[in-house]
Amino acid sequence: MKRIVMTIAALLAMAAPAMAGHTAAVGQGSCSYCHKVNLVTQHGGFAATVCQTCHDSTSQNVIDTIAGGAAGQPYACSNCHGAESHGQKHPGYAANYSAYNGVQPVYGTTAWTAPTGYTPVTPAAKQYQLCVKCHSSNGLGATTNGVSAIVGPSGLSLTDQALEFSPNNRSAHPVIVTLNNQVGSLAPRALTVSEMKAPWTNVGNQLMTCGDCHEFVDTGIQGSGISWSLKGANKAWPYTAAGVSSGTYQTMRNNSMSFCWNCHNFSGAGEVHTTGDHDNVRCIDCHIRVPHGGKVSRLIGTNTPGLPARYSGDGKGGDMPKITSFKKAQAGKYSTSNCSAGCEDHGNAVTGGEKW
Repeated sequence: MKRIVMTIAALLAMAAPAMAGHTAAVGQGSCSYCHKVNLVTQHGGFAATVCQTCHDSTSQNVIDTIAGGAAGQPYACSNCHGAESHGQKHPGYAANYSAYNGVQPVYGTTAWTAPTGYTPVTPAAKQYQLCVKCHSSNGLGATTNGVSAIVGPSGLSLTDQALEFSPNNRSAHPVIVTLNNQVGSLAPRALTVSEMKAPWTNVGNQLMTCGDCHEFVDTGIQGSGISWSLKGANKAWPYTAAGVSSGTYQTMRNNSMSFCWNCHNFSGAGEVHTTGDHDNVRCIDCHIRVPHGGKVSRLIGTNTPGLPARYSGDGKGGDMPKITSFKKAQAGKYSTSNCSAGCEDHGNAVTGGEKW
């Protein structure tokens, strides 16, 4: 028994220098926005990496790194992955998603809850399967109320997009499933034709891709150089307009400069957007800052303790929404009784209302 113990100790001692090299910190430069853990953990978070993945690699960068490696050496991501930035590589990932391995989130039945697991999809069959491989608890690690501990280039925490797009949520853009198949959504699930612009007028039956809203081009870590790598004719992000005067914001909306109006039709969105004081408020006064999906219908945010700070107007717990409770209705059927906000004609209670 003593000999066995000594042998194990000897083997561990021999392995220690090699393992020190394998667990060296990575994440220098722009990579450190997301990749801040050691080599083994970081790669293990994305796939079940085995020794052969690297040691049988035909990539010259990997071969040279292994050959020149020293125990404890703090490898940079660029040792194996090249000197290109994430933004330079991202266009290839997004455009050629079917050439890469992805994951499919496995959902339970509870709204606003992280997936119970992720099933490897090799190769990815849908663009989101590649995106959520990293932009979710699969790649970011455990998230709390949809928010990860990883701070992105914006200075704000990255969010769990697999959770946000869950079919169990009360609201979500149709990336994982169509709106008619959003099982957690209350009726009516889809918007109306008058509320949408082409090509999104087959309401309730269409799927989106991440690339419908986000640009993947070779200009740095944020992709397009525009905040959130937004795509389309209108790139004015209304949720970053904290502090802008109501008159200025009204001009943005009337000129269709708001990013939302690339797809949504403000003039056809119903009286809830065009009547009275609603005409002079910002989107963040009612809706969540990160509009992938939400715990409350129609991506509404509520000024209640359950709303994560990341989904507030400034992304940090400031500029909280005015609404405290919301009740979904048919388009054109909304009244002051559907929303409590403590302003103008709105009361302070909604029977059967939703809140975070």
